[in-house]
Amino acid sequence: MSEEQKNEHGKYIPDWEALKAGASCEEEKEYISSVAEFYEKIGKKKGWEDRVGFAFNMVYVTKQSCGHFEIFRSPQNEYYTLERVMEEAEEHTKSKCSRWICGR
Repeated sequence: MSEEQKNEHGKYIPDWEALKAGASCEEEKEYISSVAEFYEKIGKKKGWEDRVGFAFNMVYVTKQSCGHFEIFRSPQNEYYTLERVMEEAEEHTKSKCSRWICGR
């Protein structure tokens, strides 16, 4: 994401529609929509406005080994190259999602 995608609190806001357009299946689109709705809801809570968005400029969704999707964020810059971030994304597919690990 570019600096233009930062909100007034300095957090990056992804283009949710672009993420959904790049989704691999309907289930992934539904997951992305649920994350976008979550951020929309917390943004309306008084005192929570600064919690909307991501600290890092790269956001991606992977399907975990448990079958659920999870959203990740990462810096993408001269130290965290796109190649490195994509390797980490591949590693995430071998893990179980937070819901599965936490038993929710």
